[in-house]
Amino acid sequence: MPDETARLTTAAASGDDRAFAALYRAWFDRALALAYRLTGRDESFCLDVVQDAMLRAARKVPPGLDEDAFRRWLTRVVHTCALDRLRAERRRLRRESLGHGRPGDGEDHARGVELDERIEQLRAAIARLEPDDRSLLLLRFVRGCTLDQAAGANGITGGAAHGRIRRLLKRLRSDLDPSASERSADRDS
Repeated sequence: MPDETARLTTAAASGDDRAFAALYRAWFDRALALAYRLTGRDESFCLDVVQDAMLRAARKVPPGLDEDAFRRWLTRVVHTCALDRLRAERRRLRRESLGHGRPGDGEDHARGVELDERIEQLRAAIARLEPDDRSLLLLRFVRGCTLDQAAGANGITGGAAHGRIRRLLKRLRSDLDPSASERSADRDS
C-alpha cells in the first residue's frame, strides 16, 4: 500500500489544493511544536514561522515524499523560516537602535543585543565541541534526522547517541549559563 503522505505530496506538487490542505492539517501541530523548540518564542511569533513555512511548502513541496522524507523536508523548511524571522527581527532591532525606530525602543534594542550575544556564545561553544559531537548535533537538530539516523551516521547506537546528545546539551547549557549547571545539580541531589 503506498504511503498516504507520498500520495498527498505528489498531488500537492501538481497543484491539488485539497491535497495540500490535508498535509497542512496533518502537519501543522508538529510544525508549530518545532517552531516553539527552535525559537523559544511566544505563540504569535511561532505561528508566523509556521505560516511562512506552510506558504513555502505550498509552493515548493517535492512530489512523492513518504512520511519520513516529508518530515525531514518540512523540518528544514520550518528551521529556515525560523532563522529568517529571527534575523529579520534582529535587523529591525538594529535599525531601531540607530535612531530609525520609535521612542521607547531601548528595551527592544537591549533584547536584540542580548540575542546577538547569546547566538555568538552558542556558536563559540559549538565550535569548541569535537567534530563528531558537532556532527551528531547538526544531524539531529539542523538536518532533522531521527536519533537512529544520526547515530548510524556517527557509527554508534541510538542509545549511545541519546546519552551523548543529552550530555552535549547539558555541557552547552553550562557553557552558556554556568549557574544552570548549579541549578541542575541542586535538582539532582
